[in-house]
Amino acid sequence: MFKQDNKHVLLSAEWEVLAGFGLKAYQQDEPLAIDSSKLLDDDLCLDTLRKIMPELGAPNLKVTASLVIKRVAFLTLAPVLYAMSSFDKGLDASIENSVFEYPLENRIWQSKMPLKDTSVSVWKRSDKESREVWRNEILGKVFAGHLTLLVEKFYHLTKVSRRVLWENIAVRVFSIYEQRILTNIAEEKRAIAEADYAYLLDETTTKLFGLKENPLTVFYRDKQLTALSENPVRVRRTCCFYYQATEPPVYCGSCPLPLRKKTTSP
Repeated sequence: MFKQDNKHVLLSAEWEVLAGFGLKAYQQDEPLAIDSSKLLDDDLCLDTLRKIMPELGAPNLKVTASLVIKRVAFLTLAPVLYAMSSFDKGLDASIENSVFEYPLENRIWQSKMPLKDTSVSVWKRSDKESREVWRNEILGKVFAGHLTLLVEKFYHLTKVSRRVLWENIAVRVFSIYEQRILTNIAEEKRAIAEADYAYLLDETTTKLFGLKENPLTVFYRDKQLTALSENPVRVRRTCCFYYQATEPPVYCGSCPLPLRKKTTSP
């Protein structure tokens, strides 16, 4: 375990950045919110998914679970990964420290990510040998201690494919690093941020997920131009079912379904 003298707080400028990704301090009795750990209870989880389903416009619980994990993945990973790679600060996004909000307006998420304890651990760049231990502790809490648990629970309750759920999480990791962290980071911090990203994608990185295999690696491949894209995209291997919750159907920019239809049409 990474040792530190005491807990630290985020600077106001850091708070401003991370609040833009949904981080917020916990307040009791928030409407349309539930302690994330309660989602591990079958009845409470199903009840919550059933409440969300009509608000999303989803036709069933399988689609609902897929779209919920996409939202949870962004709200947990964006603040955690950005704080870790850009600020050298570690947030605790374990399921016990997190609250799941689910307000929607016109099928658009309005939720944020309250953490009960927003204090952070701090890695000092002078202590290079401790970074891997520190990083594993942060990532283990948000993956094995949160997202992996929800993937398994949603799979067992709704029968949505684990591959769909993990690709939903994987595309969040890709976009957070490629579109948010690495495009904004100071040059002197770039090498460490790139190393953090590479570590998450390394097929030998498994323990922090609580799994025998890295669930992200299989979904990372080169971007390519397609008949439907103006810029190169990393085409998904699975569909997240977003189109089933929109009318008329709207497909994600990296969805494989429109490409399959285009290649099979006369």
